[in-house]
Amino acid sequence: QTELVSRELIRITLLFPEMWMKSIDSLAAKYSGGHDISEIVRELQSHYKRLYNPETLPEYRFVQEFGKDLSIAYESLLQFYKARNPVPGSYNPDSNLTTIQLFKPDIEVHRTAQLPRQMCIQGSDGNEYTFLLKGLDDLRLDERVMQLFGLINSLLSKDSETARRSLAIERFPVVPLSSNSGLIGFYSNTNSLNQIVIENRKAVNQPNRLELNFACQFTPNWTTLTTMQKVESFEYALSNTPGNDLHRAMWYKSPNAEVWLERRTNYTRSLAVMSIAGYILGLGDRHP
Repeated sequence: QTELVSRELIRITLLFPEMWMKSIDSLAAKYSGGHDISEIVRELQSHYKRLYNPETLPEYRFVQEFGKDLSIAYESLLQFYKARNPVPGSYNPDSNLTTIQLFKPDIEVHRTAQLPRQMCIQGSDGNEYTFLLKGLDDLRLDERVMQLFGLINSLLSKDSETARRSLAIERFPVVPLSSNSGLIGFYSNTNSLNQIVIENRKAVNQPNRLELNFACQFTPNWTTLTTMQKVESFEYALSNTPGNDLHRAMWYKSPNAEVWLERRTNYTRSLAVMSIAGYILGLGDRHP
């Protein structure tokens, strides 16, 4: 009788609704904080044992109302835990498998035409992997192009002259999810050429659209011109602008001449290899 009284008093100190609410909040915080998922699974197991063995009328009511949903969630969690999904694009047969530890809760929407979502995955190796989630875009061709670039890199590595110069194409993961959506690997600490030009022109008080301004001076009705007239307008704009933004940016961002030479060499070689590969393949929208 003493045991019965003690057990029942313990039971009513934390009823099923309170127990599950506190547990879900606690485990969600642990998941966001990067705790091992096996820890979370072990902690949930004791709760599910009680869920499958209700003893009081309120517990039976709770199970009837929420038991099915909680069971589905638990089974999904177990499947996720056992599946050990690899981080997209990280598979390498010669190294240990890096699996998805958790998804960061924040997603950034880029203000470009297709509004891609930037998301972050934490891998089992402790590193963070950033991706762009793109919709309304078929990435299957991009995936094939990246595979072809891998073949080109293997050919370049086998030639003594190209290997001596470390010529290769920098690839990034491309994972199609459907015919109109997919993931693209995103490199941190990088800038687009457009951003570099904007920053350089801002530093020397030049307008961002300097070439466009000259083109409009050449003819105010630029949109109504023929193709050859547009070419003339473009050449006029180029002849009246220095075109040294990248040169200046690379020089001013380098702490010394040695770093500048290394960066210039890397850029020149990568641009050359990518331009040749793009010309042979007929790629019109690939950027080095």
